[in-house]
Amino acid sequence: MLPGLAATALEDLASVLEAGRLRAPFTRGAARRHVPETILDEVVHELNALHTQGFTAPQTALLLRTLARERRHRQHAAERVELVWSGPEVPGTSPRDTAVVVRTLCSAARRSVLIANFAFDRARDGEALARARALWQPLADAMDARPELSVRIFANVERKDSPDLPDSDPSLWVNRFRSHFTNYLWPGTRLPELYYDPRSLASEPGERAILHAKCIVVDDTRVFLTSANFTQAGQHRNLEAGLLLEDPALARDLTAQFDALLQQSWLLPIHATARLGRIRGPNRSQDLGN
Repeated sequence: MLPGLAATALEDLASVLEAGRLRAPFTRGAARRHVPETILDEVVHELNALHTQGFTAPQTALLLRTLARERRHRQHAAERVELVWSGPEVPGTSPRDTAVVVRTLCSAARRSVLIANFAFDRARDGEALARARALWQPLADAMDARPELSVRIFANVERKDSPDLPDSDPSLWVNRFRSHFTNYLWPGTRLPELYYDPRSLASEPGERAILHAKCIVVDDTRVFLTSANFTQAGQHRNLEAGLLLEDPALARDLTAQFDALLQQSWLLPIHATARLGRIRGPNRSQDLGN
C-alpha cells in the first residue's frame, strides 16, 4: 500500500488525518498540500478506497503509522546486510572480503559458533597444509582462549567408492574425515563438536544426499550465508558471493533448524571412533553400520 511514500511521509499524512485537515471524500486539490504531485493520484485513490471500505480517519491514520514502522524496520534491516565476496576485485565496488569476514567472526565469538561446510582442504603437508590450517587458526585460538565458547561444525563426509574398498563400512569414511580434520587441519588444542549427514554414506549412490549448506552463526546474533566453502579456494580464489547480517531472529531460526535435525537424528555426531546408526527418513530406515 502506498509504496511511493516513505516512513516520514506516511507519518505526516497520518497526522493530517488525525487533525482533521484532510477529510473524506478525498480530492486532488485537498491532498495536494500534503502529498507529492508525482504520486498524488495514487494516494487519493488509496485513501478513498479505504474510506469506501469503512475506515474512519483515526483508523486510516493508525494504518499509515503501522506502515511507517514497518518501512523503518525494513530500512534498518537492509542497512545491516553486507555483501561479501571472494575473487578478483572490481573497480567501483567495495564488498567485504570472505576470508576477512570469516576471521573476524571467529575471532569475535564469545558464546557460540555454528559452522556448516561442504568441502574441506585435503592438504597433508607443505605450504598447502600451512594455508589450510591458517583458515581455522582464528577459531582455534578463540576456543583455546575462551573455554566457555561452544563450537559446532556440520560437515559433509564424502564417500568415495573404489575397487579397493567395495562395500566398505561407512564408518571408515567418518573416521577418515575426523582423522584428517583433527590431525591435519585443526591447529588448536580444544576440538569443536563435529556432525555429519549419514545419508551421504549410503551404499547406493542414488540414495545419497550431501550437506551442501555453507553458513556461520556467531553468538546467536550474526549470520554469514555464503556460497564459499571453508577452503583456500573458496575463501581466496573462487568467485563466491555471500551476505553478512546482524539479525538475532534469523540466527535463532537457523540454529533451530540444525538443532531440530540433530534431535530427529537426520544429523549425527562424529565421535572419536565413529560407528554409524541408520539413515532415517519417512517410513523407512537403512542400516549403515554397527
